Amino acid sequence: MNGEMVVRTYSDMVYGVAMRYVRNRADADDVYSDVFYRYFRRERKFDGEEHRKAWLLRVTVNSAKDFLIKKRYDQSLDDEDMFDQTVASVSFSGSDISQEEIMDVRNALKKLKPERREVVELYYFNGLTTKEIANMLQRSENTGLSTKVCKFILPILSAA
Repeated sequence: MNGEMVVRTYSDMVYGVAMRYVRNRADADDVYSDVFYRYFRRERKFDGEEHRKAWLLRVTVNSAKDFLIKKRYDQSLDDEDMFDQTVASVSFSGSDISQEEIMDVRNALKKLKPERREVVELYYFNGLTTKEIANMLQRSENTGLSTKVCKFILPILSAA
């Protein structure tokens, strides 16, 4: 896969994960740039697209954490602001999702513990698979991550 295709394919994923960690667009832009700088800095060989995607996820998480440490980041945005930015960055074109439904989901997600909300956001807003989330969070997929995602989101959706 050539460089342009790599950026097109993984751009949204890298930005979404960066945004989840650094919690604002300007910092997410910096992390995004750093990830692709590291990718293109030298030629890399991957066993397949899953390996490339896993590498990009791991580098994104590490880069975001490094960024926060270097900046001595003071979380200036609370979870509500972060969620508003995340929802604003998700494209709902061609869907019949109303603003009221988005607010219902937003309010329901606020009721979850942060670590559970993180899994739900990565799965539904960033489109990651349970295997990718498990790798990113350094958990075993066999710990029931898929079941946990469904367990967290189903009561939210039925209550909304």
